[in-house]
Amino acid sequence: MKSKAVSSVRPAFAQVFVIDLAGELTSSTDAELLNAYQQVSKDGARVVILNFSHLAYKNSSGVNALVALLTRAKAAGQRLFAAEMNAGYRNIFQVTQLDQGIPVYTTEADALQAAHELLDVPGPAPTVPTDGVEIAQRRVSTRSTESWAKPIDRLSIAEIPSDGLRLNVQGRRLFGPLQGFGQMWQKTYRIALRKRELTPQQVIATWKENVPRLKPPQKRFYPSSLGIAPNELVLIDAQTVGGPISTGVMVLYAGAESFTLMTPAGHPEAGWVTFSSYVEDGYTFAQVQVLARASDPLYELGFRLAGSKLQDQIWTHVLRELAALLGTSGDVQIHKTLLDPKLQWKRATNIWYNAQLRTLLYSPLALIRWISASFRPKSNRP
Repeated sequence: MKSKAVSSVRPAFAQVFVIDLAGELTSSTDAELLNAYQQVSKDGARVVILNFSHLAYKNSSGVNALVALLTRAKAAGQRLFAAEMNAGYRNIFQVTQLDQGIPVYTTEADALQAAHELLDVPGPAPTVPTDGVEIAQRRVSTRSTESWAKPIDRLSIAEIPSDGLRLNVQGRRLFGPLQGFGQMWQKTYRIALRKRELTPQQVIATWKENVPRLKPPQKRFYPSSLGIAPNELVLIDAQTVGGPISTGVMVLYAGAESFTLMTPAGHPEAGWVTFSSYVEDGYTFAQVQVLARASDPLYELGFRLAGSKLQDQIWTHVLRELAALLGTSGDVQIHKTLLDPKLQWKRATNIWYNAQLRTLLYSPLALIRWISASFRPKSNRP
């Protein structure tokens, strides 16, 4: 039986609605959450409160759904609040930095009072009509949140690879899609594996063990000795059309059927990438989903000129290599959704952390080689 993401939609008072989250919030249920939001929007909502008291489980795809919901709400001039979370979900909101866009309140009553004051409604906040829906106390999730990273202030490199530059990671803060500069995109790359007997768990286990092997040859990944585990770092050295870049990512989520990597300040994108596997119409799919903005104005320009196409090539390569490693093949499908066309100009100062510029400045020889290659006639290039 398919899990539900929403148990009820309740009017609280004029222009304020409550959506009770229930069951599992994953990629298979995000459409239900969006439909509930669209329903209250049509009814004139200015504040939407998400009640987490009945939610049993949320993976990183569920976080994507919340980011998409927040983006829609901001575009419509609405406010999104969260309430009735257990400690595990509050930690998830903190590490993903969703709490910087969605205020979190201990109880639904607190959220209602905040909405009442925000809208400047005269008189006391009305009692919430529940229509027979029990408002439970904050419950411990029926599935552990140990698959999620714990909140941290700054990144710290515990293991240093002998042949890596290991730049632009130590001491950096994490930057999610709310902290980036450019347009927010959700890009999905997936492949239907022709070897139908493969399970999602087998696909993800193989993927976790072979992250460095699956990347294009011009990119080098250095996972820690613990591999793809929450809070572990994966350092990156790469050669790009813009020059060499040294950066990294942190494992935000690591489950049996998916894992997610989150970017630090200075990375080309601010956001996260989710690697997942699932069964649909009798086929096992492997999927890469990017939810991010370009980190700063320079990266945004680069993505518009060539970076977006290069990104398509990278993830297509990864999926094809994964299929080959699993002893099969398939056709890669690409779907892109522009979630927010606006640039966040208040984040233009992110360019101070630009990992590409800092890598070039760190290595003068690499800078000279890149400049020389850029101006060399194409016919003379190897």
